[in-house]
Amino acid sequence: MSGGPRETLPIHPGAISPAEVGEGRGEGPTVPIGSAVGRLLRQRGLEDALVLGRVASCWEQVVGAQMALQVRPLLVRGRELVVSVDHSAWATELELAGSKVLERLGEELGDEAPERLSVRVVSASRR
Repeated sequence: MSGGPRETLPIHPGAISPAEVGEGRGEGPTVPIGSAVGRLLRQRGLEDALVLGRVASCWEQVVGAQMALQVRPLLVRGRELVVSVDHSAWATELELAGSKVLERLGEELGDEAPERLSVRVVSASRR
């Protein structure tokens, strides 16, 4: 081991190295945590997880409090949002309201909004 200065390299392409942020001394650029997490997820190919988080954050506002208790965003696959319900009656309700839900998600999320909606009936014990 040498006693000289230590060079650190970013863990992944595009990462900010400790040297760029002053080895944790508060020097260097300040990046909002939301931007940093979004960037990391995109770098890791996890854009769908990022969109799911954004859907979840506005879900109650989009579908209303009563439906939000019964219908939960489960996953995003490309442009499709998969939601879970614990009873087939809620699946029917969501099928009827599906286009309005997608429209409201579009208003909230813009270009990242899912374009299709799929419903899975999952027993309450498995949710």
